[in-house]
Amino acid sequence: MISIALVDDNKKDLAIMQNYLSTAKESGAFDFTVDSYTDSLEFIENYKGNYDVVFLDIEMPHLDGMELARKLRRTGSECCIIFITNMPQYAVQGYEVDAIAYLIKPVRYFNFTQVLKKSIERVKKRREEDVSIVINTRQEVKVLPSSTILYVEVESHNLVFHTTDGGELRTRDSLKALEERLVGMNFCRCNSCYLVNLRYVDSVVGNIVRVGGVELLMSRHKKKEFVEKYMKYTR
Repeated sequence: MISIALVDDNKKDLAIMQNYLSTAKESGAFDFTVDSYTDSLEFIENYKGNYDVVFLDIEMPHLDGMELARKLRRTGSECCIIFITNMPQYAVQGYEVDAIAYLIKPVRYFNFTQVLKKSIERVKKRREEDVSIVINTRQEVKVLPSSTILYVEVESHNLVFHTTDGGELRTRDSLKALEERLVGMNFCRCNSCYLVNLRYVDSVVGNIVRVGGVELLMSRHKKKEFVEKYMKYTR
C-alpha cells in the first residue's frame, strides 16, 4: 500500500487535493492511504519514515515547505516530494531535495493525477529493486536492505558496506559473489574495488563518481559500462 501525506496550511487548497485523491482512488486506478496536515511542524514531529509520497506547500508559517523537504532528506527519507506553490521561482531549489514535480496553484485535476501516477510508479520501482543482504560480521548477523547501501568497498579481503545512515559494516566475502547476488538491482562497479548503488550517485565527472558525498575513482576499464548503466538508470 502506498502512503501519501498532504501538507498545506491553506485549508481550501488542502480540501481540493483531498478531493482529487478521493476521486483518483474511486476510479480504481490507484490504491493508497492519505494523511493530511495543516501544520508543517506537526507533520515533521509525526514523521517516522512512514510516507512514500509527500505533497508540500512551500509557503507555510514556522517551517516552510523547502526547509521541511531538506529535513526529510537529512533523515535519509527517499519519499517522493511534490511541491505545491504559487511561486514557480522556487523550482530551481527543488533539485537540491530531488523533488519530482512542481504543481502551480490553482492545481488542476489532470496535472495532479499525472504527478500522482509518476510518483506511485517510482515508489513501486524502488520496492521492486530492493532485496535483503545477510551480512555476517564478527559481532552479529545483520539483514541489510539493498536500498540502504551507498556502495561496497574491498579492503584487505573484507567487504565494507557503506550505508545511508553513515555507518559501515564489515564482513569476509568476495565482491564478485555479492555482485552476483545483486544482479538486476542497479548496482555497478566503477572499478575493481567499488560496487556502487546507482540510486545514490550524485554525479559522474571525468573519472570521479560522487556517491553520498564521497568521491570514488572510476577505472578506464570500467568507465564505459558504468556510464552506460548510470545513464540508462536515470532515464
